[in-house]
Order: sequence, then C-alpha cells, then structure tokens
Amino acid sequence: MSAIMEALGALGFNLWSFLFQALNVAAVMGILYFILWKPLSKSFTGREEMIKGDLEQAASAREEAEEILANYQQKIDEANREAQVILKKAAEMAETTRAEILARAHEEAGQLMEQARMEIEREKRAALADIRRQAAELVVTAAGRVMARTLTPSDQEHLVREALSEVARIQ
Repeated sequence: MSAIMEALGALGFNLWSFLFQALNVAAVMGILYFILWKPLSKSFTGREEMIKGDLEQAASAREEAEEILANYQQKIDEANREAQVILKKAAEMAETTRAEILARAHEEAGQLMEQARMEIEREKRAALADIRRQAAELVVTAAGRVMARTLTPSDQEHLVREALSEVARIQ
C-alpha cells in the first residue's frame, strides 16, 4: 500500500485533500437533493397525477359522448322507422281514398248512363208517339180528301206522294 501511496504522491495526490473534496461533493449533493430534487420530484409527481386525472376525465367524457351519440343514433333510427310507418299508412290511405273515389266515379257514371238511357228511351217513345199521332192525322186528312172527291189514278198517285212527303217532313 505504501507503493500506491508513493505513486499517488508523485502524481500530486493528497489523500486528505481528496477526502475533503469528496465530503464537499457529498454535502453539495445532499443539499441539492433536499433543495431541488425533492420539490422537483413532488412537482413532477403532482403533474403526472394531474395528467393521469385529465386523461381519465377525457376517457370518461369520451365514453359519455359515445353513449350520447349511441342514444341519438337510436332516436334517429326510431324516428326513421316511425317516418316509414307514417309514409306507409299515408300511402295506404291514399290508395284507399283513390279506390273509393274511383268506385264512386264508376257508380256515378253508371247512374248517369242509366239516366241517359232512360231519357233516350223516353224521348224515343215520345217521338214515336208523335210520329204515330201525325201519321194518324195525315191518314185522317188523306181519307177526308179522298172522301171529298173521287180519285182518278193520277189523283191517287198525287195523294200518296203528298202523304209520303208529309211523313218525310215530319221525321
């Protein structure tokens, strides 16, 4: 050990000076530990806990937002289903109304056709009755003329032509 001491002495190494410097470094380190490291450590720990709390709060807010979004999506889906049901009912009601209107129109058209047929038949009967009446009058008139005079063949032909033209005029 003395050889080591001599070698260290040749290099200018002083053991007491080394020990004093080591003690100074240890004292400074201790002081720095209590003055700087502990407060910094507490600050870092507090900041870490605050960041963890913020992250947990953000995760909680995200879950809550996802739940709200799911609820809104469910409400939108339900509203869409209700809208489809309402549209289906409206289409069914429109179809029913259309069918009722069409049936009523057919019924009214049938009634109008029947009324028109009856009116035509009435007019036809009236026209035929009028033609018969006028024909009877013509026959009576023609018979009266025939009786008033004796007819020659040319008179008979002339009377027939007059009767025919009179019947044609009436029709």
